[in-house]
This record gives sequence, C-alpha cells and structure tokens, in this order.
Amino acid sequence: MTEATASPADRVPSYAFSTAAVEARHQFDAWVSIMRPLVAMEPKTPHDKGFRAQSLAWDMGALALTHTVMPALDFRRDTSRLRADAVDHWLLVAPRRGVMRSEAGHRAGAGLCYVRSMHRISAGSTTDFDAVALVVPRDFCPAGAQGLDALHERHVASQLGGLLADYLHSLRRQLPRLSADHLPAVATATRAMLVACTAPGRDALAEAMPALQATQLERAKRLIRQNLLSPRLTVRELCRQLGMSRTALYRLFEPMGGVVQYIRLARLQDAHRALSSGADMRPIHEIAAERGFLEPSEFSRAFRRQFGYSPSEARHEGRSIPSRSPGPPTASITNIAEILAALA
Repeated sequence: MTEATASPADRVPSYAFSTAAVEARHQFDAWVSIMRPLVAMEPKTPHDKGFRAQSLAWDMGALALTHTVMPALDFRRDTSRLRADAVDHWLLVAPRRGVMRSEAGHRAGAGLCYVRSMHRISAGSTTDFDAVALVVPRDFCPAGAQGLDALHERHVASQLGGLLADYLHSLRRQLPRLSADHLPAVATATRAMLVACTAPGRDALAEAMPALQATQLERAKRLIRQNLLSPRLTVRELCRQLGMSRTALYRLFEPMGGVVQYIRLARLQDAHRALSSGADMRPIHEIAAERGFLEPSEFSRAFRRQFGYSPSEARHEGRSIPSRSPGPPTASITNIAEILAALA
C-alpha cells in the first residue's frame, strides 16, 4: 500500500502511497486508510470494481506538497473530523486533469487553483483526478490569511491565479531535484506568491516578483519544449500563449542571451540527443531541418561551436548530454495525515 525507498539524506523527504498492490475489492479501503482521518470519501463506482490511486508527498518542513492521481469520488470534511485532527491548514489544489466541485457549485479545473480551509466544513466531488496540492499551515502566511479564508471552496480568480497554479506545478517538478538546504528559500518565495495572489497590492507584488518571474520563465521554457519542432514556434506565438509583451519576454530571457538564442540552443541540444541516442538514423540534414536548421552547413557550424565536435562525431561516438535524475522517495510515513500533523 505504501511504496517507498530511501533517498539521499540531503534530499527533501518524500513519500509514495499507492493502492496498486492491493486486491481490487480492498483498494478503496486502503485509500481511505492512507487519507485518514482528513475526509470522508465515497467512490463514484462500486468498491469491488477497484480504486487505483497513488500519491507522492514531500515534507517541506513548513509546508507539504502532494501530487495525487485518483478515480472520481465524493468527499466531505465534517465536524467530527475537524474535532478529531484539529488540522488548521489551507489546501491549495491545482488540477492537471479533471475537475473539483464544491457543494455550493464552485468548480476548478486545469489552469486554476482551488482553495479549501481545512478548519471549516467542506464537501464536494471530483472527476477522475490528477492534481498537485500545497498544504499551508495558518501560521505560515498570516498576511494572506484573510484572502485565503475568503476563497474557501473557490478558485483564485485574480489574474495571478493561473500563475499560482503554474507555480505549484513547477514546484512539483523541482522538488525531487532540490536538497533540504533549499527549503528556506522555497518557503520565502511561496509565501510571497500566496500573498501576492490572494491579497494583491503593490508591496506584495514587489516581494513576489522574483517568484513570479521564475514561474513565468518556467512556463515559457515548457512551451518551448512542447513546441520545439514546430515551425510556428516564434516570439510572437510565445507572447500570445504566455499573455505577455515582447519587451517582457525579452527581459525574462535576457540572462540567457535572449529568447531566440535560448530556442536555438534548445533545438541544438535536442538534435544532439537525437543523434547520440542511436534511435534516429535519418540523414543528419533531415534531423537538422526538423529543428529549424535548413542549411546543413549552418547547422554543422552551430553544432560544433556549441559542443566542440561535429554532428557526425556525435552520432558515431554516442556522446550524450548529462542529466540529473531525481532520487527515490524516503520511507516510514504511513498516511498523509501524519505529514500534515508534523508541519511546523
């Protein structure tokens, strides 16, 4: 039920929970034990049909982050559970897939950030769901308390709400690669983001600007990766999809030599991976043209300047670009409630 292995000591503590190893008719009961005593749940399908669900959780000391994939269900946090665990946290849910609805009719799907105050009664439902959630203790963000309480069972509707959701998804991608030494800086950036997005003002925005810019940069990089082979990957198209001006986009990529240079380098690195993997044996000029280098001689010169050897050498010698792989999760926690109870 709980699948976890030790990770390097300096990594952010993480835990993996899954019902995959449980017999189908007992899977939902296993999931209830993982989530206890936070909410009452009822699946949309009969218990004996199975309930394949999994969750990854990171203990960030002052905060916790989870990434959960589960089938559709109804949930309720009632008075008995409020009294039983005395958890006084906010839950900020950023769906990647699926929709969360409250009994009052509010809903949040992909691109939005839904807020639940765990010290208040709440109820609702989800469709088949894939979501990242940030658990925020009340004492962590006193400046944002009023704004977060006002958003109970609603999504963050300000223009910064989408950025807050993107920030949580970015945090989920980065945490497996971070060490525990990074957590104070992450906590500071997260606090600034929460205040800026739930109680925006000039001072709050100024404090959150580094985190906002980092989130915007991550969004831009992700769009570039997703459209790397598209001929429509232009500065104009990036500005349109990101909702920002050319000036703002250029300023964002200025430390990396500019957005055009960043795209060019990303395409060169992708060409390198294709050539050195041995999986793509098309002529080199075809691989280059697919990535926007229509002149073979131009591609060869750019490739050699970047890597110090020719495209054909990369193919024949099987050189590869080094990459970091996240460590596996750590063990000893048996349910999500234990992580929440331990938050500072």
